[in-house]
Amino acid sequence: MASSISRTIRKEIVREEIRPDRSLYAERSEWENAMRDAALPEGCAEREDYLAGVKCLWLLPDEFKSEELVIYAHGGGLVTGAISTHRPFCAQLAVALGRRVLLVGYRRLPEHAFNAPRDDFLSVYYHLIDTDFCTPDDVVFAGDSSGGTVTFSALVRLRQQMRPLPSATVCFSGAFDTSLSGESLQNRADLDPLLSPEVLMDWQKHFRDRIELTDPLISPLFADLHGLPPTLLLAGDHELWLSDSIRMHEALGSHGSPTRLSVYPEMWHVWPMWPELPETRDAMKEVDQFLEEIEMPATT
Repeated sequence: MASSISRTIRKEIVREEIRPDRSLYAERSEWENAMRDAALPEGCAEREDYLAGVKCLWLLPDEFKSEELVIYAHGGGLVTGAISTHRPFCAQLAVALGRRVLLVGYRRLPEHAFNAPRDDFLSVYYHLIDTDFCTPDDVVFAGDSSGGTVTFSALVRLRQQMRPLPSATVCFSGAFDTSLSGESLQNRADLDPLLSPEVLMDWQKHFRDRIELTDPLISPLFADLHGLPPTLLLAGDHELWLSDSIRMHEALGSHGSPTRLSVYPEMWHVWPMWPELPETRDAMKEVDQFLEEIEMPATT
């Protein structure tokens, strides 16, 4: 059963609507400006950086539990979202996990090529391991919503290139199917307080007639998923994207890749971005436990 705090917050959430008069630039600016000056949680420092020409932000906890590095791909449907929108959440993640988090400011669509988000994310990863800053065994890929598409597209590309894979992957409310073929788009339509089927179908306009919506580059659910590292998928039972996490869990398992799915009762899309939720604390504890279980011995 969901917490009483979650029920209060749910009543305050304003469901997204289609706004034909709002440009993509205005949509981005609205979100970024709202979050730009958000305070970070206590116990976390930040540092801007450029790695392989890609703007990044380090979130560094005061207290370290592990030398692992979480490389994070932000959500936003591949078209919005930025370092500024996800900076507070990634700081919260760094403090909760006691691990460094590197938030990657990848190029967004539709003004860049469809492979740009994946390639920028990989460029950062390549730079870190090729310069011996860390080993692949010390790296975790993570993301929320469409950041899950970025991380899985990157994993598939690494395997294709026979490059070393990170130790694990974590996805919060992953959006893995741009074709929107999951049944939760309909059977959760009256439950999701944040998103509507109409908003998601309108979002497809950024891809439609330019690329097949089931292309694994933007819909990694349909990729060859064999040989990938252990994955933790967290999803909310009331979110429209629920089917994506369920089907990704099944697809990974059918390809022999280790996977764990955790569905939180009555939660909505990327609920861990609300730090006051007890369900957020539970999710952070679950991620920490998952990483502790798969963590490789530190290199000496």
